[in-house]
Amino acid sequence: MKQKIVLLLGLLAGVACRGEIEWAGETVADVAYKQVGKQRLAMDIYMPPSGKSEAAPVLYYVHGGGWAAGSKDKGGLPLMRPVFLQVAEKGVVCVSINYRLFNKNNGVRMRDCVTDAMDGLRFLKKNAAQYGIDPDRIVVWGDSAGGQLAQMLALADPKVFVGDPVLAAFDVRPIAGISWYGPTDFTDVKLFTTDLDDKDPDRFGFRITGQEGGFAKFPEAYKEMSPYFWIEKNSPPLLLMQGDTDATIPYAHAPHLKEKADRIGADVDVVVVKNAGHNWRKAGGNPTPGVEEIQRMTAEYAVRQLGAKGK
Repeated sequence: MKQKIVLLLGLLAGVACRGEIEWAGETVADVAYKQVGKQRLAMDIYMPPSGKSEAAPVLYYVHGGGWAAGSKDKGGLPLMRPVFLQVAEKGVVCVSINYRLFNKNNGVRMRDCVTDAMDGLRFLKKNAAQYGIDPDRIVVWGDSAGGQLAQMLALADPKVFVGDPVLAAFDVRPIAGISWYGPTDFTDVKLFTTDLDDKDPDRFGFRITGQEGGFAKFPEAYKEMSPYFWIEKNSPPLLLMQGDTDATIPYAHAPHLKEKADRIGADVDVVVVKNAGHNWRKAGGNPTPGVEEIQRMTAEYAVRQLGAKGK
């Protein structure tokens, strides 16, 4: 009998139940994929309504929160769930993961977030038969900090980000990536400059290094966390969706990576959302395309890359 887990995160499948909602398929919740010290890192696996298959494609979601907040099942996930539903109808398994979060005192840095997200992919490959997935058909997707992580998963060399030794042999290369308003390059402070006086252009630097000094002192660490320096001609396709009035991750990040991609012959598409701030908030007018259209475009891109067709 299929398991149903009631989630308290907003409407997904159009099945209302006293303010709660239900995922139409089986959900395997809180699956531990690695242990770091005393910290247990987990993922949720959402099976499509059609049921478990032998080798289903996967949409792998990495949450935002500035590498310092958020979780696999709270925060921005209600905005993402309509995308989950649309791809699930095509037979796609959806996965949402937790990863270690930055704190000035806990020693976690942005690099650890990348490593954890890569280990989540490795866990899926190691356990592909158990969950009925095809590890060679995974699209990665994230928003904000998760957008940067999704770009890194798609573009960076996994051998550079080895985490759990039990998973180290199971490298996975996603076939495509999707980034909602994710930063592309930390080395150029101009990309983070806004009209707001309280925005430090190097506001994420400490999350990269854990030390003062910025790019001038730690150029290689900044480059390592910048998808811009990982993209190559044969990198997997990438979709960047970015609001043109985003003050948190300014719009300049998307065309910056797109320019390099075009120059080297890599496959990067950019969708500009007009009048949209971070999290597709209204900023200067009604966002165009609107949120529902953004969700539809995201799902369609993932389905197209995965070759999913549903029943």
